[in-house]
Amino acid sequence: MIRLRHTVLFVCRILIAALFLFAAWQKLFAPESGPQKFALAINSFRILPEHLVHLATGVIPWLEVLCSVLILAGVWTRAAASVLALLLIGFTAAVISVLLRQMSLTCGCFGNLTLICPKGVMGWCKVFENTVILLPCVLVAVGGGGWLDFDRLRLSNAARTT
Repeated sequence: MIRLRHTVLFVCRILIAALFLFAAWQKLFAPESGPQKFALAINSFRILPEHLVHLATGVIPWLEVLCSVLILAGVWTRAAASVLALLLIGFTAAVISVLLRQMSLTCGCFGNLTLICPKGVMGWCKVFENTVILLPCVLVAVGGGGWLDFDRLRLSNAARTT
C-alpha cells in the first residue's frame, strides 16, 4: 500500500511540475503568446489595478517555474505544491468573478492551447479544469512527493540520528 501511495504522489508531482513549467513557458517565451499577451489577459479580468497587472505578469510565471523546479527536484515539495494550489485557487476565483460578471474573455493560462475545455470564451468548464489540476497539487501538498522526495528522505534520516 505504501508503494502505491508513493507512486501516485510521484506521478502527481511530475504531472503538476510539467504542467506548470509548460504554462510558465507559454507566458514567458512562446512566440504566439508571451508576456504581452499574458498581461493583456490579466488586465482583461478587470480585477487588478494597472501597476499590479505588470507585477503579476512578471511574478506569476517565474513563481510557477520556481515551484515546478522544486517539485521536480523533490525539495520543499509540499510547500511548492501548496503555493501552486494557492495560485490555482486565485485563478479559479478570478474565473468565477468573470463568469458572474458575465464578461466574455479567453484564458491566457496555456497560451493558445487548452487542456480540457474547448478553445474560446471561458465558461464553467474552466472552473472544472482548474479543480482537476488542483487535486494533484493538494495531494502532493498534503501527502508529500512520493518516490525520490528528498524532504521525506531528509526527515527520515534526521529521525534516525536523534
